[in-house]
Amino acid sequence: MTSLWYATVLSKLSNGSKVLDIGIGNASSLLVHTAELKAKDITICGVDYTREYVEAAQENIKKNKAEDNVQVVYGSVYDGSVLSSFPVKNFDAAYFSGSIALLPDPISALHSAAKVVKPSGLIYITQTYQKRGFPGLALFKRNLKFMTTIDFGELTYEKDIMEVFKASGYEIVCHQIIEGSVDNAMQSAYLTVLRVE
Repeated sequence: MTSLWYATVLSKLSNGSKVLDIGIGNASSLLVHTAELKAKDITICGVDYTREYVEAAQENIKKNKAEDNVQVVYGSVYDGSVLSSFPVKNFDAAYFSGSIALLPDPISALHSAAKVVKPSGLIYITQTYQKRGFPGLALFKRNLKFMTTIDFGELTYEKDIMEVFKASGYEIVCHQIIEGSVDNAMQSAYLTVLRVE
């Protein structure tokens, strides 16, 4: 699923784009697209707050011979010194691939990312949002991290995340269902694009 999300965002990026990837995880979904990264000369600088994911990402980057296109560091999007540690100082875009719903303060995360994005740059967000729920669904999702190695975060409803995007103060350029991804009566995967002022 997230590989498709990366494909969707990469298709929208110009050649030579420099992108901050917040919540890059082990980078496996990104690295499926190594050939496209190289062909379009796209640079991805990833940050993740789970040390094990960063270590796995560094291994995956080496295995895919993608060191010229992908870098990753351990740290938090909320820590400006981490974001400024990359050689790229003014990113063309930032990207939250399934990570915005994991963050305790998504508005602050958007503002932190925007500080290192060029004026009029874009913030891409791909995430699955609930349209409606049923009793016990929120508890089930919260406890998935104990059954897998992945924290899927809290249940996030589309109407609630739209309020977050509006409260960020950034222009909502696009909010559309990702073709070929999750889209049913209960939930849909969306691509949202915000423009940094």
